[in-house]
Amino acid sequence: MHLSKPITTLFYTLILVLISTFSHALVQPSKIALKTVVEAYHMDVESGAKDETGSGILLTISLNMEPDWYTYANIPGGMGKPTKLTATAADSTPLKVLYPTGKRKPDSFDPSVMINAYQSGTRLFVLIPHGVTQAYPVSMRLDLLLCHPTKCVPVRLDLTFGEKDLANDNLPAASKQPWWPGFVELTRNPTVVSTSTPQLSAQLPKDAIIEWNFTPRYLQPGLEVAGLVSAMLMGLLAGLILNIMPCVLPVVSLKLSALLNTSGSDNQADREASFREHNVFFALGIMAFFLVLALILGATGQAWGALFQNRWLVLGLAGIITALALSLFGLFHLPVVDLKFATGSTNPRTQAFFTGTLTTLLATPCSGPFLGGVLGWALVQGPVVIATVFASIGLGMAIPYLLMALNPGLARFLPKSGPWIEYIEKSIAFFLIGTAFYLITIALGGESLRILAPLWVMMVGGWLWIQTRTTKNSAFRWNIRLGTVLLLAASILWTMPSTTMTNPWEEFNPTQLNQRMGKERIFVDFTADWCPTCKVLEATVLTNDNITYWKEKYGITFIKVDMTERDPESEALLQALGSRSIPTAALFSIGEESRSPLVLRDLFTKSQLENILESWKK
Repeated sequence: MHLSKPITTLFYTLILVLISTFSHALVQPSKIALKTVVEAYHMDVESGAKDETGSGILLTISLNMEPDWYTYANIPGGMGKPTKLTATAADSTPLKVLYPTGKRKPDSFDPSVMINAYQSGTRLFVLIPHGVTQAYPVSMRLDLLLCHPTKCVPVRLDLTFGEKDLANDNLPAASKQPWWPGFVELTRNPTVVSTSTPQLSAQLPKDAIIEWNFTPRYLQPGLEVAGLVSAMLMGLLAGLILNIMPCVLPVVSLKLSALLNTSGSDNQADREASFREHNVFFALGIMAFFLVLALILGATGQAWGALFQNRWLVLGLAGIITALALSLFGLFHLPVVDLKFATGSTNPRTQAFFTGTLTTLLATPCSGPFLGGVLGWALVQGPVVIATVFASIGLGMAIPYLLMALNPGLARFLPKSGPWIEYIEKSIAFFLIGTAFYLITIALGGESLRILAPLWVMMVGGWLWIQTRTTKNSAFRWNIRLGTVLLLAASILWTMPSTTMTNPWEEFNPTQLNQRMGKERIFVDFTADWCPTCKVLEATVLTNDNITYWKEKYGITFIKVDMTERDPESEALLQALGSRSIPTAALFSIGEESRSPLVLRDLFTKSQLENILESWKK
């Protein structure tokens, strides 16, 4: 069996892009347009810096890049991976890091978004106060996303500065350097101060990114990943489970229509060959998407499902789904993916491949059992490890289709085409329209649901009204019409805003959370409008009634972290808890134990949470 030309071209293009990107990411930064220079300077309090900075040694790390290259600032702005530098003295004392603001510019990949960029010559600052008992060697880790107008390369670099690098005791004075006035301004009005010293949190401005420092514990430590082999095995299982997660509902219509499109022939051998071919290329579409997703998440540092934080991507996806639905109503024929059963595709391999890709994209907002631990471990590794683990997840999700390809005799259980197929076709079309409406509510906000939900009911009811107007069974006809009216009324009531329900959740404020940590018991929940698994938890476990009851009984503060839109602070806290996917929840105790929170990944039950809260009372 040979790949068709469009699939062959796309597949090799994906492979070349991945190999090119990963190979660039694996070489030393000196070979990929970045050179770092670490220099030391002497600094006195009298020189003009803020008093808290003190006297001591000031290290500067210069980011020297080739023309047209840049990296995102520590507060990147609208999009991008934050540049982070951690520094530790030889006696394990965490050292203060100060970041410049960066230059405001349009992002090369989306000019409509303004970002803060570090360009060649930008200096990051590390402060070594005289009070440190053993400063050298200073260990530093630089983590950034190096970008060009045509590509981005993730870079992680370990730097060391020892006593031998000081050269002599007569260090140049920092106050005599041309960059000094900018540094003084930075110490007086810090954009970002990175340190693990909790006392400094009160000095941070509201928009500063706090460097959280936790040693998280997990509710089910046996499901945590210990190495590449366990990550691959758990990734296979997590991918398989994705097929039955809540996200399966928006994509079940795509899967059903794709399978039924293989049942058009009356010849059993042709049906089996078509069935096998469809499943192979459907599985290839799944695998290709996971490889691309590995590239995107590995390069940007985003969380699983974070693609749905991009409003225009979600709206574009809603437009594609709407076009698929309208094609099923016969309004037009789509050139690549056309799901109509009667016409058949001119290139079934291409259609199966892109249907698999689209199906997987719609399923990615879900995070099921095993997946949270796998992603939390994999996405902080190198690009080759990330690609390997994501390929395992994709293979796990593709297993049912590969098994059907190995046993094409299952095609005999598919019903043959007939007059009934029109009703299945239209049902799938309405299901797809509902999916498109759901995506629009993610992009435009929940208020749009008040219009879209009744509109969907009217569309379905109108079609049924027309289909049943010629039926001789008047009772059946009027039951359909009455049911439509009742369903419309129910949808209007369901989407009406509640005016009496109080919200027991507090909004996430990173500075306040850092100040309250260790002083009170806190439950932090990460959620997003684009996360169906989160919505299942909110409807079954984290209901307002349950939260109000637990809040009064156990004296716990409940904080909701909304990740519907991208927020560097939320992402920083999520990563510090060892997670790269949602839903995730964390329970912080009082005292020093607050630095070792209990993390609940993915799905959990009401009884599990109550048992934990009860144990806090003892």
